Amino acid sequence: MNYLAILITLLSGLSFFIGYFITKFVKDEKKLIIFSVGFSFSVILGLIFLDLLPEVLETLNNKLIIILCVFSGIILLKLLDLVLPNHSHNSKIKNHMEHIGVISAIALFLHNIIEGTAIYTNALNDIKLGIFMMLAVSFHNIPIGIQISSLIQNRKEKISLLSLLSLSSIVGIIILIIFNVEFSDLLVGVLMSISLGMLIYISIFELLHEIIENINKKELKLGLISGIILILIGFLLH
Repeated sequence: MNYLAILITLLSGLSFFIGYFITKFVKDEKKLIIFSVGFSFSVILGLIFLDLLPEVLETLNNKLIIILCVFSGIILLKLLDLVLPNHSHNSKIKNHMEHIGVISAIALFLHNIIEGTAIYTNALNDIKLGIFMMLAVSFHNIPIGIQISSLIQNRKEKISLLSLLSLSSIVGIIILIIFNVEFSDLLVGVLMSISLGMLIYISIFELLHEIIENINKKELKLGLISGIILILIGFLLH
């Protein structure tokens, strides 16, 4: 067991809390929520088109499997959407935004397991490469941390979800060590495709409605631009 490789992987997960601390400096809750709508939309689209989709297409050659897994992710999140509270678009925007924050964290859990496993396996072979990957992943974990922290108002729930996401980075390592499971291309591709479907669901069925409603607000536009800038920085460093 390489404890340094585990530490490097864990640090990538803890980067979500950097986003949390950034939101502590913003006092206007209403403007922050609207900003977060645009910010979240940009970040999730960036993850879909610049991160997950290219990796899925590279990992899985079978397009039918990709399509089935993507639709599975959409359906799974829709079912989860029905049982979680505060999911109606007719409810107050604050409650709806908290709901989006919760399902975003759940959807990204699988994605972070895969990324954490990739950091760990690379760090085992080359510590410098592992550190570089950790920094690259951290740059696009930070905006996700901002997204979830600004959308969810309940402090205990916020900390719990961020902790869940942070620890998800080492879940893959635990599985590898305890069960001696190999993350084959097929398994990784399936998990990424499901994550992709979940993020597509959030962007289209949750965030797009709020984007249309607040399209003329400057906080939304600033959020969209900020999200694009940060996701591009993470992509260039990846």
